Amino acid sequence: MEGTDPVVSKRPPPLQIPQSSSTVDIRVIDTNTLLYLNPELFWQPKISGFSGLHAPKYCFLISHGKQHILFDLGVRPDWQNYAPKLRALIQATTTITPGSDVASVLNTDTSGLNIRSSDIQAVIWSHNHFDHVGDVTTFPSSTELIVGPGVCAASWPGWPSSPDATVLDADAQGRVVRELSFANGNGTGPKIGRFDALDFFEDGSFYLLDAPGHAKGHLCALARTTDDPPSFIFMGADACHHPGVLRPSEYLPLPKSLTLGTNACNTREITTEERGDNDRNMCNGALLQNLTLSRSHTAPFFQVAQNALLPNHDAAMDTVRKIQEIDASESVFVVMAHDLSLRDQIPLFPEKINSWRADDWRDKTRWLFCRDFENALQKLNVDSN
Repeated sequence: MEGTDPVVSKRPPPLQIPQSSSTVDIRVIDTNTLLYLNPELFWQPKISGFSGLHAPKYCFLISHGKQHILFDLGVRPDWQNYAPKLRALIQATTTITPGSDVASVLNTDTSGLNIRSSDIQAVIWSHNHFDHVGDVTTFPSSTELIVGPGVCAASWPGWPSSPDATVLDADAQGRVVRELSFANGNGTGPKIGRFDALDFFEDGSFYLLDAPGHAKGHLCALARTTDDPPSFIFMGADACHHPGVLRPSEYLPLPKSLTLGTNACNTREITTEERGDNDRNMCNGALLQNLTLSRSHTAPFFQVAQNALLPNHDAAMDTVRKIQEIDASESVFVVMAHDLSLRDQIPLFPEKINSWRADDWRDKTRWLFCRDFENALQKLNVDSN
């Protein structure tokens, strides 16, 4: 929930999103697949008492009138049918709790929405990692596959043509694969904040963003959900794997107190006089601040981990800093692919999330990820006594 007693923040740079009255409908799809995220692989430094989490993987159905596209497909339930090299990597680094697949979610929906896998014109991979590519063959050959810069050469020939491939030949066979090119490096094309952008429907309703670092051709996206007042959903993919990499920031400082709806902070509770009410779930921001980088209310809890799995740490951190600027905008709701704190909080498919601003989902959920630090806070309190 939103923090109380806000501290002074730095004004973020203007995003300069082009004006438009065109919008898209956004539905967040949770296939009920869980993926164990090991902190050592995805964020640093280690916080004692926080050993990682089993996170969801959000996919997005974007509807532009009668045109329907998907941003990511998540993990295929039969993950054992990924390429052998990829199966070995999965077994060595994570645990998958299988759910459904996006095509099945669409095809078994009984809400009356009536958008099926056969209606999907394009699937966009944010990048070619196993928890995002799903199984494209569950969609008809008429469904185009769209990927970021350099992804085609990094993916195909796939397996079994190439024994060391992690992507399958079948993902590209018999369908159009379109690789994007961002022209902004030559001084042309739109920008969203500091991101190079492509106006997908050419009407300002949906942008794909060049977000390098985590993987070759990694993409984020921005969707306009209302036009008056303007509001947007930012789809962060794997630019980071925990909201604590983004927050706090110089634009979104840690508040002096937080309402988390958990007993995480009751190890050192704020008095009624300090908080002005009887909410036993108020958490002292100063206590949480001891867990942030440099113990500062304007520093995040983590940075992106630096290891062999990350091709470009500097680029990844620059992408994070760009998102921090967007994250501070009142008109943008940032949804990262694996943000467990949003699960059971935001509307999910078949409901739309377009009314997030009117429903205040951004402020209600912004700091809920701090629940992950319950054990760390308890340990910190014990160590300080």
